[in-house]
Amino acid sequence: MVIRKLSTLLVPCALAISAVILFSDLAQTTSKNADWQHLKDGRDVFLAACAACHGMDGAGNKQSSVAFETELPDFTDCNFTSREPAADWYQIARIGGPVRGFDPMMPAFGEALTPEQLESSITHIKSFCADDKWPDGVFNLPKALVTGKAYPEDEYMFLFSFTPGGLTEFQGKFVTEKRLGARHQLELAAPFVVKQIMREGSDESAWGEGVGDIALGYKLNLLASIRSLTIISLSTEVLLPTGDEYDEIGKGYFRFEPFITMGQIIPHVGFLQLQAGAELSTRPEKGAHELFWRGTYGQSFSKDGYGRTWSPMVEILGARELEDDANVEWHVVPEVQVTLNQRQHIMFCMGAKIPLTDFDSGDIQYMAYLLWDWFDGGFTEGW
Repeated sequence: MVIRKLSTLLVPCALAISAVILFSDLAQTTSKNADWQHLKDGRDVFLAACAACHGMDGAGNKQSSVAFETELPDFTDCNFTSREPAADWYQIARIGGPVRGFDPMMPAFGEALTPEQLESSITHIKSFCADDKWPDGVFNLPKALVTGKAYPEDEYMFLFSFTPGGLTEFQGKFVTEKRLGARHQLELAAPFVVKQIMREGSDESAWGEGVGDIALGYKLNLLASIRSLTIISLSTEVLLPTGDEYDEIGKGYFRFEPFITMGQIIPHVGFLQLQAGAELSTRPEKGAHELFWRGTYGQSFSKDGYGRTWSPMVEILGARELEDDANVEWHVVPEVQVTLNQRQHIMFCMGAKIPLTDFDSGDIQYMAYLLWDWFDGGFTEGW
């Protein structure tokens, strides 16, 4: 009886494993030996090389028909198809799934198809998303330490900063961003602060610590043009007086921050990210209104178009309180972001915020973040 039960379980498993191995070998052999050189149109290339697994309509064939353990993606789902830039899909199609930490069942077609054929097939795959409201993943530019992004995201980020000098300050901030549909995003930012403070009437510093002013944000994408490689979004944040004012961790009043953000890709040169807005105080007698503007220039580098990506950037930050005797404060932030895993959805960035207005007396703030683009997979996936 036991042997009969074991055979009942093992035989289907053995057949399934054999089917997977056979199909994998067949896909690899086909991708190397098929004669597709005459195919020019992206649709024809897709039907010849891709449709056997991904379906003629791009929705993906059933797992039972292809013997895959991993569910095939649905290219007609704009929420999926719009996320990644065509360049990433090109590398996966050319080298195979493992190049981006995906299933090795995705074969490499680099020996069977020309670069032009691969590019045309990916253009056809991208067309399965018929809704042009979804910004393309090419606009998901590297995140700068201070300047915001125009692209709506699904991310977790932990930002850490350290300011040595006369009064030491440590700050950690957890940020979660949730995309809603094609063009909307909600954000929650919760800071935690440990800092030295000088209390009135005391000659010695004391330590204050606790949760700072929590921020709630909303982002609306207004424009994402592939033709001009421009993306523009409008955002607003509400900063709640959750921090301890006595320990100088919170402001003690509500603040509102409306701002506009633009990203501009410059082919073969790099990218720009620009941001401008205001911090509006509900208690002007305690804290003045403020205008701010920020700009980031950067460029991304990777070996042969894949592998770890390095993105050196430099930010210029300006701000001025709306008071008659206020001066403009300038900072520069040199920094570099690097992807940590093959899937490139785990990133690390570090840099320094250097004062320009009062360079001699100002303190340098050292900053870093760890970012997880969780829509692309779990934290332990894709390494």
